[in-house]
Amino acid sequence: MALFPRLRVSAYVICEDEDGRVLLSRWIGYDDGPQWSLAGGGLDPVEHPQEGAVRELFEETGYVVELDALIGIDVEHFVSDRHVPDGYDGVDVHAVRVFYRGHVTGGELTHEVGGTSDLAAWLSREELAGLPTVPAVKLALGMYDDGDGVPVAPLEPNPPVPDGVRVEPRVAAYGRLPDGDTVGGLLDHGADPAEAIRAAFRQRHGRDVAVGRPWAASSSVDPVDESTVRWTVRLDYDVS
Repeated sequence: MALFPRLRVSAYVICEDEDGRVLLSRWIGYDDGPQWSLAGGGLDPVEHPQEGAVRELFEETGYVVELDALIGIDVEHFVSDRHVPDGYDGVDVHAVRVFYRGHVTGGELTHEVGGTSDLAAWLSREELAGLPTVPAVKLALGMYDDGDGVPVAPLEPNPPVPDGVRVEPRVAAYGRLPDGDTVGGLLDHGADPAEAIRAAFRQRHGRDVAVGRPWAASSSVDPVDESTVRWTVRLDYDVS
């Protein structure tokens, strides 16, 4: 079975209003119909996760948002039968989802037109419990309720890549000990970051570590040759 490898990095934001309602967008779905999702989505080539989260939320809800903290990262590896290129039997998906906490600073509620969502709304947890949702909603709300997360600072967006330049996307994962020692590197396609970090520490130091919550998600763009750049999304975790 020939599978096409696809890395998909996405970023989402949880915003809560003074009444405890959560800002959500409704994904149009596939054959099973629309489902409510967090505002956010896939990153554009060379986009920083923070930049993509802010852009996607504006496109789907009409609001301008400021990010406050990184609250978690979820990684999944699965085979899909959707959007399969010619000559392949399926898509081998390595999905990396970055979740932030943020707050609205401007704009007004506006439904997306012509995109992958069709509605935006502020919904209470009680209202949400009776609606169809994508699995990431429950997962991210659990992260949101588990603590304040790690504060993030504003950043300068990565400059766009000139037309005709191929972007080679990769993901890297690193673990940081309390003394600052950091070990890790590029992930193989489909690899779990925590497992890769543990293996890297065993190889480097001959010791097992416990991988904690992520403390940063960043990205960099480096030239490979005249026609190709490598876009690396880096995930950093604390270990003990």
